[in-house]
Amino acid sequence: MTKRSRPVHGFRRCFATAGALALVMLAWAALPAQAQVIDRERFEFSFNDEPSELCGLAVLQDSEVTGTAHVRVGKGKVDSAFFAHVTFQYTDTFTNPANGKFLTIEGHAVFQETKAIPVEGTVFRFIDVEAGQIVVLRDSSGRVVLRDRGAIRSSILIDTLGDDTPGGEELEDRVTIRLAGPHPSFDEDAFCAAVEDLIG
Repeated sequence: MTKRSRPVHGFRRCFATAGALALVMLAWAALPAQAQVIDRERFEFSFNDEPSELCGLAVLQDSEVTGTAHVRVGKGKVDSAFFAHVTFQYTDTFTNPANGKFLTIEGHAVFQETKAIPVEGTVFRFIDVEAGQIVVLRDSSGRVVLRDRGAIRSSILIDTLGDDTPGGEELEDRVTIRLAGPHPSFDEDAFCAAVEDLIG
């Protein structure tokens, strides 16, 4: 079965990989559906991604992620749906090997699936909210250059496959429904201009 992956929303999926990995990190196993909350866990990991790319620049990436997660089991008409709740924080450091300049992108947020709307058979439209300071871009001195904060409400269509195992098959890309608060990283041109100025 294809495990459910949750890419980071908007333009951030290009660089805030740690947030995405924190969500994918849930190693869900088949557990009895009678339990209300299952698979509680803490996670902590780091990785180096060489080579990587940020706004068209070749970079070296070092990332650290920590967080907690659990899964809530659906009831009634949504008893084959599983709702993820993940609290995570991450730091990505990007270094331009050509000149040694670096920047960091960090964040801390809560990701929670709040609703599953039955569509057909075992297919559901999941509604989720990601809230916090999801993207904070800093220069090499630690000065904040750009900061996303607030909440992002999104939806995604998933076939849960009707079994008692969390996960399923994504049938479409995640769609942003509503933004609350400033999210300047969604402006790709402005974000990349800042990156170019810092490490280009």
